[in-house]
Amino acid sequence: MEKTVLIYYDARMLGHEPSGWDTNHPEWSDAVKAMIAHQYPEASLESYAYPERPERLTTIVERVHAEPVDGQAWRAPIQATHAQLQRVHTVEHLAYIESLVGGSGWLAQDTTAVSPESVVAARLAAGAGISAIEAINAGEGRHAFCLVRPPGHHASTDHARGFCLYNNIAVAAMHARESLGYRRVMIWDWDMHHGNGTQDIFYDQPDVLVVDSHCAAPFYPGTGRLAETGTGAGLGYHLNVPYPTGSGNAALFDVFEQVVRPAARAFRPELILISAGFDCHYLDQICAMDETGFAALTQRVCALAHELCDDRLVMMLEGGYNAQALSDSAHATIRALAGHTITEVNVLPEDEGRAAVAEAARFHAGTIAALGGQ
Repeated sequence: MEKTVLIYYDARMLGHEPSGWDTNHPEWSDAVKAMIAHQYPEASLESYAYPERPERLTTIVERVHAEPVDGQAWRAPIQATHAQLQRVHTVEHLAYIESLVGGSGWLAQDTTAVSPESVVAARLAAGAGISAIEAINAGEGRHAFCLVRPPGHHASTDHARGFCLYNNIAVAAMHARESLGYRRVMIWDWDMHHGNGTQDIFYDQPDVLVVDSHCAAPFYPGTGRLAETGTGAGLGYHLNVPYPTGSGNAALFDVFEQVVRPAARAFRPELILISAGFDCHYLDQICAMDETGFAALTQRVCALAHELCDDRLVMMLEGGYNAQALSDSAHATIRALAGHTITEVNVLPEDEGRAAVAEAARFHAGTIAALGGQ
């Protein structure tokens, strides 16, 4: 059945356009080059260009305009306010990011940089999730996809990291809780990289359940081990599912079947948020998913949202750096959000990630069972 899919996008997010190395801090550049060489031995450092580039959005937007999805409805996001951002980030962090307006350069010996219009783009990216949740709460739609950049899941309360200035999905989750009264929010981060910032922000909080499936440490950012399950009141509300490089569609289907769905049924969220990175695509980096896998995952999450929370589901773009992979994956995902049935799914004859997911499911089984008693 066709459903309205709200697509949030603003061309001002294209104004975030860092480039090249930071010549003012050669030691930072050296540290990043060492990290890239370690994790991607075949990468050319001489031809390096900042991966989080405007084309990440334009390739998706052009595809959706060229091949419209029945049920799509374009919306413009609002910029997140200082008060909304402060629910997640420290006053000092917000002041620092605001001080970067009009400037250019790298922020640290990591992978995060800014250009003169980056802060406006970041406010819009953080505001998109708020806009989507407000619209869904008002009954204007039940599913939303936020086409945003810079991404957010590596940003913690007090610093930017991994291309991320503000933690977009955390800002959205906190708005749902603080402004709209949602008592239980669930986040599934299926980006290839662990969402260390999201984990840090909600690590001691029991009203946000986070499932994070990602390439296992020491792959960037080197966090997200099985034993990282929360602390204090939040103990048991963070479920990491690390898997090896080369994992494909079948491994991620197992993440859903063996961890996401049973955890959701135990937790009973009132809203489901997805950190939708597409860097697991085989054209992108070092995993083996494709667009049929992302579409099938979306279809299953839609069914789960229908079962548990009156269809309330918001997806926010995180990673994904190959233009073709982004175009194919986002378009297939939006089609699935609109209710188009997925009829063909590609699965590898052997998927090394399945064993790792099964191990994670066994590790978390007791924790998941306990969620039902909370």
